[in-house]
Amino acid sequence: MEIQEGTLSKIAYLLILLIWLIGAALTGVGAYLFLETREIGTCINDELAPLMVVLIAIGGVLLVTAMLGLIGVCKKKSVLLSGFLAAMIIALLAQFAAVVIMFIFESSVRYYMQDGMSHSLLFYGKGGDNAKFTESWDYVQKNHKCCGQYGWADYTTPNASNWHSTNFGSLPDTCCKTKTDKCGLNVIDKSDLKKAPAGMYLEGCYEILEDYIKNWMTIAGSGALVFMFVQVMAIFLNISLQRRYREHEDYQLQSKKVKQVKDAQPDVQRPGISV
Repeated sequence: MEIQEGTLSKIAYLLILLIWLIGAALTGVGAYLFLETREIGTCINDELAPLMVVLIAIGGVLLVTAMLGLIGVCKKKSVLLSGFLAAMIIALLAQFAAVVIMFIFESSVRYYMQDGMSHSLLFYGKGGDNAKFTESWDYVQKNHKCCGQYGWADYTTPNASNWHSTNFGSLPDTCCKTKTDKCGLNVIDKSDLKKAPAGMYLEGCYEILEDYIKNWMTIAGSGALVFMFVQVMAIFLNISLQRRYREHEDYQLQSKKVKQVKDAQPDVQRPGISV
């Protein structure tokens, strides 16, 4: 049984509205993750932020594309729906590529994090151009309640951090559970470096950040797959709707041409028949 055009239009409108909301959600989540990865990216790896920019771009495209589709359904214009369908197919392909890249990156996140964190921790405590590493590590340790890459002992190891050469016996203040000025000063027992200092975060940031990033990437990737299913449904519905609108427009155009032809013809009087 064929669906009535009015019912089909309502379903298509609701699906496109849902896509608009999805676009808004992707843009918002992408912006949040971009700001978050920009803070922790220097500590982990600077390649995270560009992935979030892609997410924001896809969300923005969906917002604009959905508006085009909503106007097309409201105005019953096949040309607007054609533009919506073309843009939606391109956005769908871009999303698919982004999801594939995201899941590939998720499987390699351990390598990127280990290398990035080991490198950046070497510059912790240095100023100048290297101050960005200290700022990033301080943000991570404060907000994720951790200390060092694999634990607080990283700051007592010469090969793990520059901190050892200038602040041996102390830990960064951002490793303190209760933040006060110089709360990490001389908290390490130099006679027993294996003894855990009191009042400090002891767990390393590596595993905490790995779980944090993987969880977000799993949520984003799984959500994108669900969103793509909604988009595919909207595409098929709007293909049918676009075809009907096109048929109506062709019929109206043909009727207008016929009327113009009739109006252009002069009235022909039949001659009278004389008897």
